Amino acid sequence: MKNEKMESSIIFKMLGQNIRKARLAKNLSQENLSNDLDKTLNFVSLIENGKTGLSIPTLVDIGRVLNVNADTLFEGVIPLADYSEEKFIVDTVRMLNEKDRKAVVDFLTYIVESKT
Repeated sequence: MKNEKMESSIIFKMLGQNIRKARLAKNLSQENLSNDLDKTLNFVSLIENGKTGLSIPTLVDIGRVLNVNADTLFEGVIPLADYSEEKFIVDTVRMLNEKDRKAVVDFLTYIVESKT
C-alpha cells in the first residue's frame, strides 16, 4: 500500500487552523501572539491562514506561548496512535485561559461532590 503524502499547503492550513483555535481558546489576539513570539502580526496572520510554513523553533515557541502540546498543534496532520478521552480532556483544559479552566474545575468538583 502506497503512503500518500499530504501536500504542504494542506499541512500549513491545518497547522494554521490548530494554532488559531488554540489562540482563541486563550483569548489572545493575533497581535498579542505576535508580540509574545517576537514576530510580525502579518507573519502570524500568514501562519493562521496556511499561507506560509514555519520552523520547528517557531512551532515550539507557539506551543509554549499558547501552553499546548504538539498533539494539539498537529491535530489532523499526524494521526494519533491512541488518543484516550482522558488525554483529550486534559489537553482541552490546558488550552483554556485561567478563568475558563477554573469554571471547568468548579463544574467537575460539583459533579464529584454530588455523587457522594
